[in-house]
Amino acid sequence: MKYCEKCKANVVGTATYCPLCQNKLVLTEIKDDEIFPVLPPTKDRYSLLFKVLTFFSLAVSILSITLNFLQPREGWWSILVVGTLGCVWLSVVVAIIKHRNILKYLLYQILIILLFTIFVDYRIGWYGWSITYVLPIIFTGAMIVMYSLSKILKLETGDYMIYLLLDALFGIIPIIFIGSDIVQTDLPSMICIIVSLVSVTALIVFEGRNMYNELKRRLHV
Repeated sequence: MKYCEKCKANVVGTATYCPLCQNKLVLTEIKDDEIFPVLPPTKDRYSLLFKVLTFFSLAVSILSITLNFLQPREGWWSILVVGTLGCVWLSVVVAIIKHRNILKYLLYQILIILLFTIFVDYRIGWYGWSITYVLPIIFTGAMIVMYSLSKILKLETGDYMIYLLLDALFGIIPIIFIGSDIVQTDLPSMICIIVSLVSVTALIVFEGRNMYNELKRRLHV
């Protein structure tokens, strides 16, 4: 780097004379700063998201296929579970690419897919797998995915809280099915209910005031 003794200023570049006073520059020991500094490589902000979704999808798919093999008389419902998870995963990816409200988009997709699986279950003779397995698995997984997304994407509290609360409330619905004894096994529904109640409790305890203010704002109360 060069220095102008008259202007008391450092000059970057190869100039011999000061651009301000035309005084001759003297060479200093200070190295020139890079005009176009090299930026450090940035990490992919969605890499962890893809890993979480991939792990969840594979784990649930393996569990569904295993249970289906143990109970083959119930029909091959595991194919629909795997396909449903694939659709949810694809929907999340598309939402990220298009920069939409990802949690709202995800919740809508879950409801659409759930209604579709219930319709398919009804059309093929109603084996009950849609509310025994698909419903609790989807809502439990959605709560985990929504919370993970809110942290990975560093969303504001108001951007994810309402959707997480809605999903948790939907996740309590299986208690009706257990009470009515219309599910084949209670375990998936019980897990979904427990996760939902814990989620609602955590939201009320840690984000109760923010949740109340957000509801007032959205409902224009």
